[in-house]
Amino acid sequence: MTTKPMLRLFATADKLWVASLTQLDVYKGAQGTQRRVHGDVEFNRLSNCILAVAPKKKRIWMGRGAQREVEKFGPENRPPRVFTLAEGPKAPCKPLDVELADLVCDGERLIGCQVDGQTRLSQILWSDLSGSEWRTMPLPEPVTAEPHQLAASAGAERGAPSGVLLSNHMHGVVAVDPGAGRIAVIRPGSSKVNFVLQLERATLEEQWFAVPTRKGVLVAITRSRQSSALLTYSEAGALQTAFYTEDATAVCGLADADADSALVVMKRALGRLQLGDEVGFAEFVPAELEDAFRFATATAAPGTVWIAPDHLEHGRLAQVRCEAGKPLELLKFEKPLKQGAPLWDEGSTRPRLEWTGVAPDKRTVGMSVLSFPQSSSTTWKQRFENIGALGAGLLLSVDGGPFESGMMTVSARLNGEEIPLTKTQGFDAMFERRMALEPKAEGELELTFHGVGECSGLVAVELAPWTPSSYLPAPQAFGGTHSRALQFFSVTVSPAQAP
Repeated sequence: MTTKPMLRLFATADKLWVASLTQLDVYKGAQGTQRRVHGDVEFNRLSNCILAVAPKKKRIWMGRGAQREVEKFGPENRPPRVFTLAEGPKAPCKPLDVELADLVCDGERLIGCQVDGQTRLSQILWSDLSGSEWRTMPLPEPVTAEPHQLAASAGAERGAPSGVLLSNHMHGVVAVDPGAGRIAVIRPGSSKVNFVLQLERATLEEQWFAVPTRKGVLVAITRSRQSSALLTYSEAGALQTAFYTEDATAVCGLADADADSALVVMKRALGRLQLGDEVGFAEFVPAELEDAFRFATATAAPGTVWIAPDHLEHGRLAQVRCEAGKPLELLKFEKPLKQGAPLWDEGSTRPRLEWTGVAPDKRTVGMSVLSFPQSSSTTWKQRFENIGALGAGLLLSVDGGPFESGMMTVSARLNGEEIPLTKTQGFDAMFERRMALEPKAEGELELTFHGVGECSGLVAVELAPWTPSSYLPAPQAFGGTHSRALQFFSVTVSPAQAP
């Protein structure tokens, strides 16, 4: 079950913050600033991304949650940390001294949670915005909630540790702990946890979402990404309404639409659920969304919600206009980004390649346009550097339509030495060399493209470090996925010129 999201959103009427485990993007109007994390923080997918924002104070807290499983995998031996920074693109970062599973900002205070050795909710803490002194917030005895009718698969195990997730909404902060079956709600400004519901503990197949309402909480439980229960509970645990959906209408995200309605994000639809005395869908429309089983959401203002698929590379953002009395409207955006200062350095325990002598936003992914006539050739050169730790070799792969069709060939040189490219399963061509790849080591890759026949298309070249791995299934999975330097070529081979 996913209670450790890799993407978090926060929004106001004029600004949007998008955080992942590797970067923070801040959008205002038509322009955004991106700040990337340096080091190995991105390797651990068992961390949840933390994002808490105090817009009026121009303070942001971002980092990774301490969900205990994190310490069992990956290169990080130190506890995950949450950093505080000012809003500007060059603001310095300072880590909080306390270990937290998740953190939100509720007005003039921070609310965090901690988990015990079984990755269950153990404490909810609060502090002023300095984050220097933390106090425990009392947890009342859980109230047993009426059961729902979403049936689990035969033999499904309940109660596996899942971690804890906090989120802030119009009617309070909610802590969701599916492994323990608990949902806790803290009303705005309250000095205590107002109520805790005890539901049947989740199975590994389930995704849980929760949003506080005026008089209780809205809960969505999606099983195996195919069927969902959308439930409204009172603070006393009474099940007031239940909707059961399947397939295209399986729930994959919740957000406040306004004070009395919620936006329900489904696999292929959007719905606005009225939450007054009569609970029901006020509107329901089909929607083509990116293929994701979980969406990050943020309410910018009543009637406006931002959503994005919960991926490391989240792709396009979308805004949903869900004003009462008006039809739901889905708007998709690809917002431009400029590069800001690095966030922080978690240290490098693995090799990591970047192109050198290029703009900051092209150091790991570049794009070139090549156009040349048939029976001729053109050459591209680029230097690279290992900005990480010691590696044991290099992997070079080339693939793409023009290359695969045989209408174009590629020859390669590494540091002036010609290297053979051979077909490898999963790639059109690959070269692999065992060699010492020292930290700060530089090299030069030279590629010559030969036009055999008339063609056009995209060719991808990937240069990645090779290193043995103690926790990934294949060495190239590390190098190819996380530490690669990519270059894309838009190639056009025109007809041969007449003599």
